[in-house]
Amino acid sequence: MNRILFSILLLALSACQPAYLGDENSTLYPPPAGSRFALKQVLTIPANSAHVFLQGGRSVSLNKLNQYHPHCRLEVQEVRETPQGVMPDEFLVKRVRQEATVVSRAGLMKAGLLNAQDMGPSFFIYRTVFDLESPRQPQVRWLSCEQWAHPAMGNHLSIREIRLALGEVIALTLPSGATGEAH
Repeated sequence: MNRILFSILLLALSACQPAYLGDENSTLYPPPAGSRFALKQVLTIPANSAHVFLQGGRSVSLNKLNQYHPHCRLEVQEVRETPQGVMPDEFLVKRVRQEATVVSRAGLMKAGLLNAQDMGPSFFIYRTVFDLESPRQPQVRWLSCEQWAHPAMGNHLSIREIRLALGEVIALTLPSGATGEAH
């Protein structure tokens, strides 16, 4: 009986916790659902693509992107044959997922993307995916922020690293009552 009462008490206390408990420099606490991303300028998604990359506070092409440094990808629902504009807007984060995908260098070698001298340990893609919602631009679906790293040395991005990747292009606001919020 005491275990049941204790469990109920713990459940009740955990419901009173704020949505964000960590600090912005920690890789353990992603921005929670209820956060908002405010796009401050028009972003152009290239023709025959459904995304645009941001790194170091600016839009970059895939061939200029350094995957081993923090970067984000704003994605829309569909690929079009013409460029697509994403207008300044505020996007509500509906859901947050963290993924760590293993990429084998052996598989890249078989695909002809690496040669034998490049062989080494596999690496991980540490990705945080934010499901976005805006009634004005329902085609904007996701913001993914990630970096590639050696399995023993990598982590998901901290809030500070996400903000640095987005720069002045997209501002992140944590839910009200969240601790560690920086403006």
